[in-house]
Parts: sequence; C-alpha cells; structure tokens
Amino acid sequence: MSTVVERLAELSQIGRGENGIDRPLASRGDRLARELFAKWARSHKYALTQDRVGNVFARRSGARDDARPILVGSHLDTVPTGGAYDGAYGVVAAICALDELEANETRTEHPIEAVAWAGEEGARFPLGCLGSSVFTGACDLEKTLSLADADGTTLRDALASRETGLLDRVPIREETRLSAYLEIHIEQGPVLEREGVPLGIVTSIAGQRRYRVAVQGTSGHAGTVPMARRGDALCAASEIILDLERAAIAIGETVATVGMFVVEPNAANVIPGRARFSVDIRSPDDAKIDAVESALRESAGRANARRRVSASIERLEARAPAPMDSKLRAAIARAITAMGERAIDLPSGAGHDAMCLCRIAPTAMIFVPSIGGKSHVAEEETAPEDLERGVAALTASIVEVDKFVI
Repeated sequence: MSTVVERLAELSQIGRGENGIDRPLASRGDRLARELFAKWARSHKYALTQDRVGNVFARRSGARDDARPILVGSHLDTVPTGGAYDGAYGVVAAICALDELEANETRTEHPIEAVAWAGEEGARFPLGCLGSSVFTGACDLEKTLSLADADGTTLRDALASRETGLLDRVPIREETRLSAYLEIHIEQGPVLEREGVPLGIVTSIAGQRRYRVAVQGTSGHAGTVPMARRGDALCAASEIILDLERAAIAIGETVATVGMFVVEPNAANVIPGRARFSVDIRSPDDAKIDAVESALRESAGRANARRRVSASIERLEARAPAPMDSKLRAAIARAITAMGERAIDLPSGAGHDAMCLCRIAPTAMIFVPSIGGKSHVAEEETAPEDLERGVAALTASIVEVDKFVI
C-alpha cells in the first residue's frame, strides 16, 4: 500500500514546471491527476463515479450500503506555479484513509467516499470551488458549463475533449445526498507551527467575495497629451487599488487582494486606455466585507468623476462565512485525543470546498502544519510525519463520525 508521502510525490510530477505546479481545471494535467486518482481507487476496487463538471468519487461500501455516504476529500487543481500540497493532500489523504480502513478490516455503517473536487482554485474558469458549488446546488450546472476561460474556451467544451475532459468508462453520478463531509488540508498559515501543535480543528471558514474591475480611459500619445487632459486608466486603477488596501486595513479583520492585472495597450509610449483587475475580499464577518466593498465602489466613483475614466465593478461570486459543525468538531477532538495527540481550534482565512458542503450536510475540517506558513507557492511544504499523522487523524475521525451521523 502506497503511503501518503509516496502518492503525493507521484501526483506532484503532473503539471510540474520550472516555477511550480500548474494544474488548472480541465487541462491535460488535471485530467492526468484525475486518472491517477482513479487508478488508486481501482487498486482496491472502490466503486468510481464522476459528475458532469469533473468531480470524481471513490466509494468504499458500508454495512448499510443504502445509507447516505460520508464524503472525505479536497481538490486536485492548483493555482499557477502552485505547490504539491494545497488541495492535493486532502485528496490523497482521503484515499489513504479508505485504504487504512480496508487494511484494518474496519467496517463502517455508512459508505465512505473519497472525492476529488473540480476547480476549487478558480484559476482557469472564473468561479472558485466550482465543482463543489455545482454539487451542492449553489451554482447552476448549465450556467457553470457555459463559463469561458481567457481564451474563450467554455468549460463544456474543455470537459468534452478527449485530452482534458471527463474520464473514460466512469459512470455519471446524479446523487448528491450525504451524511457528512470531512476535509483535511494543510493550514496554509503559520499558527500550528508557531504553537508547536501538530493538528488543528477548524472553527469556521472566512467569507469571500470576488470581483472583476474594468477601467476604461482614453489612449493617447505619451508625449503630446497634457497631464491635465488625460484619461489614464492605469493611474485610475492604481488609485482604486490603493484605496482598497487602505479600507481593508482601516476596517480590520479583513484582507483584500488584487491578484490579476491587465493593462492595454501595454506599450511604453502610449497612455493606457484600459485596465482590468481582480479583487478578492475575505473576512469572518460579512459586515466587514460589505464595508470594504462599499469603499471599493466609492473609490471607483471618485475615479470616474476626477480622472476622465469609466470604472465598472462586477461581482463574480459571494460566499458567506461558513461555521463548521460543532458535533463533528467534537468527534474529531475525541478521535485526536484517543490517538494521544494534541489539537487546537483555529479559523481558516482561506476558502475551501467545505464552505460549500456545509450548505447540505454537517461539515468539519482538520489542518496539518505548513512549514513557514507557505502556500500557493512552489515552496509550500509539510513534514512527512505531519502528513502521516493527518491521515491517521482523518481515519480515526471517520470512524468516530460514522457512529452518530444519520
């Protein structure tokens, strides 16, 4: 039986480049990663299914196989130049937990399903937690399939491709009912390492909103248009972005990020006529997100009035803060204590598929430490002993949760 460390090493070669791993949804790398997940599942004869957006499920039968399953998993896609652990660890740990139950001949009442969610990062198509959003009914299937990437390729077309699409000879799943959802993830922050504690039990996941901002100005010759007559889209966008930063700092317990920026025509001797950028705002308090969004819109209005531009803001998605289920958190705590390990409670500032699953079922998360708190970079790393301890904690938690969920 392959260990979690060995499987993560194998998976990390898919999509790897000089600067990290690039495995966006419905890419060749994403397809190969799903094929590898299916290979691991078939090695233990778990029943494989997939749905129409590329979520893949591996099912281990329970004593009551008509019972709603307990789902356990995370995602296989990455941000550009990402690392080997974000998302991937939760998927590999889930399949390893099924293997541990199998090796120990542990019979659960419920079927247990390892799941690889599709497109959590939103790096190619403009929707984070894409697969879990469709699965839970938060997003419409047809509208989601119509989403297009920067090149105009729709998700529908990408998933129909033999190179990047749905897996061959894997049945389509329609059922979405479940008893509970568990997810294990690297922390992506420094708290566990700083506190010297090997495991974290997530209390809640911060709310998140994403926006697309477009600033339309007027291009012109860099040497002949007077400064007072310019409609410089880049200067207006810069002012809006700095106002956003100031608002997030002043309001507190909130983070705001501009991660994508495009300026046109992008020539050294031409006044920028158009700028487009992304905005990501997160907080455990929805009212604080409201306040930062208001500041963003007010800044855009000021830029329109003062700078001869037209700035528009489109909200792409909004996810409310997601508290984790108290009974599942208590079950995880019991399982970890029985192992002789320590855990602390902590919130998650990062978004996860769990924030969608809690719409339809009791949901909980476990964190393992991130060395240096690094994530979304090629250098992200978790110690092998922490990876293995996490699988043991997840397996024990599955057994504990199986005792009481319906």
